[in-house]
Amino acid sequence: MSWQEIALIVVTVLLLVAGGYIRKLIKEVKEFFDVIHLALQDKDITAKELASIIKEASDIKTVVLEIVKKVRG
Repeated sequence: MSWQEIALIVVTVLLLVAGGYIRKLIKEVKEFFDVIHLALQDKDITAKELASIIKEASDIKTVVLEIVKKVRG
């Protein structure tokens, strides 16, 4: 078995284990960029918009930590 086949098996297993988390991460990243896009439309980021950006960034961090915890077992 080649190293490419082994790598493919490992990646496949990781995606199966963390699949739901990956979907959740993609959702959170999309929300993060949506909030940034809205905040930058008028070229002025308000305190409320900044709070929303920070919240979305925190949501991404939470999901990434969940993925790391799941992968490490």
